[in-house]
Amino acid sequence: MLYLMEWETTSTRHHVYEASVVNLAAARPQNEIFDCIWHPLDAVHNLKTSDATLRIVKAFQRRL
Repeated sequence: MLYLMEWETTSTRHHVYEASVVNLAAARPQNEIFDCIWHPLDAVHNLKTSDATLRIVKAFQRRL
């Protein structure tokens, strides 16, 4: 796992990590995550999500 960045909004501080998922079928949400769905990076801009999430994804995409 690689620490990428910290992104802070007015009410939330996001700590962003890059991680590899070896067995995608076995990946399950835990702790505060109720449900998760995997999406290709280029599809995230079509999702209803927060501005912070979109900015984090764009910053990650610039690294690729």
